[in-house]
Amino acid sequence: MKPSLGLQRGTVRLEPYNPEWKKLFESEKSALEEMLGDKFIAVEHVGSTAIPGIKAKPILDLMLAIEDLENWEWVKEPLTKLGYEFRRDFRKEQGHILFVKGPEENRTHYLKITESDSDFWNEHILFRNYLVNNPQYREEYQNLKEKLFDEHAGNREPYTKGKEEFVRKILALAGFKGKIL
Repeated sequence: MKPSLGLQRGTVRLEPYNPEWKKLFESEKSALEEMLGDKFIAVEHVGSTAIPGIKAKPILDLMLAIEDLENWEWVKEPLTKLGYEFRRDFRKEQGHILFVKGPEENRTHYLKITESDSDFWNEHILFRNYLVNNPQYREEYQNLKEKLFDEHAGNREPYTKGKEEFVRKILALAGFKGKIL
């Protein structure tokens, strides 16, 4: 399958799982490693494009773990060189900062920067891993996403809000003990 990435900001389109997404992630991870050197802890592929067999918005969700989120500004210049745009100021209650790649009419990547021991990091990794390892919940999630997409005509805000209860359920099943952000 030809890799296709990109979605207009604020909208939803679901595409069948594409194994090329994993290759695109590996390529982006390599670019991040080359640009940032050993100044970060880890890069992970999260979100539905990281879950084989499930439909997803065609945007790569990546997480970059750094040692101290209070001192994150060192990533700004190298990420800009890779085509990322800083999207919002860090606030403690968010648990991360966001960079995006691609113009608003065709976003291709979301890069969330956080600390590797944060609740934000752990909830994303646990959610991804639980769905990868539990096909019945993966199918339930896909059915929910399709239903929400149909109900909300591709409008991102109610689509995303409609998934919250399911996400909480999966995190509880996965043993998440932190605060869901």
